Amino acid sequence: MNLIEISEKFNSDLSCIEFAEKIRWGKKPICPYCGSKNIGARNKDYRWHCKGCDKTFSVTTNTHLHNTRLPLKTWLYAFAVVTDAKKGVSAKQLERNLGIHYETAWTIGHKIRELMIMENKDIELTGLLEMDETYIGGKPRKFNSGDTKGIPSKVVIPELDDRIKELKEVGISFKRGRGNSAKSDLDPKRGRGTNKIPVAGIVQRNGDVIAEVMHGITYADLKRLVNKYVDKDESVMVTDEYKGYNKFNNIIEHIQIDHQRMYSYKGVNTNSIESFWAIVKRGIIGQYHQVSIKHLPNYIAEFVFKYNNRNIDDMFETLVKNSMQSLKTN
Repeated sequence: MNLIEISEKFNSDLSCIEFAEKIRWGKKPICPYCGSKNIGARNKDYRWHCKGCDKTFSVTTNTHLHNTRLPLKTWLYAFAVVTDAKKGVSAKQLERNLGIHYETAWTIGHKIRELMIMENKDIELTGLLEMDETYIGGKPRKFNSGDTKGIPSKVVIPELDDRIKELKEVGISFKRGRGNSAKSDLDPKRGRGTNKIPVAGIVQRNGDVIAEVMHGITYADLKRLVNKYVDKDESVMVTDEYKGYNKFNNIIEHIQIDHQRMYSYKGVNTNSIESFWAIVKRGIIGQYHQVSIKHLPNYIAEFVFKYNNRNIDDMFETLVKNSMQSLKTN
């Protein structure tokens, strides 16, 4: 649902509440405290009164939006903005779009990702599958020598030193601005062996994808991912030549493509999963810029959710439905 449709359909707080109530309860509200259907009239603050336990409640009571201080209308707009952006929306962008504080926008973004994770848990892949890993992190910066390897040497540029001195004499300061200083790694590596965070994924040709942040990418780690998400009896797995996949024939029909020789041979390739990695990296670099390892699983879950719903325009209502699910109580 796009923003124009949102603004037309939900032009008041009550219209938003009634929409959520229909998704949560259907025609009549049910008390989230005692389960009674004996409900009185709606109060002026849009809360209901339960005649069974004498408590008042709203549509967000005991849901994933429980105790939210934001109007439901703000949440619905946030759902629309986030689901409309294929490569993600930064907290700063949400701040501007919704007219809220940055901290609130950041919290909304992560709450939405939690709702997306709920949808990713029941994925099962079958048929022709592709598996690969990628590594999330920044690019290594070059030293002043123009290289990225070895010990950085002190470089002196006399003509630039003279120019800097002239400008400092007339009051121009070259003091470093706010932010982290640029740092370089010694002998940085790309791909396997890097210090970046590994993420492994499996995609079904013309179907769904799963991806998880990994602590390691050994055969045991990759096997666990296959066992968790794949119908092994009905599937064929295509991978590259990485040694972690060498024993996959023990658990699933398996074929490898040697990327040292070619990237595709008669339809045997990992192009689909690599295309997914391209979306992930462009989203992180272009929208989020920097992602901590603590929150990276949530960002990966967002890209998985959007990829799996790319051909179905129901992401907005899915988020509303998930947000209205009742929390388990003891």
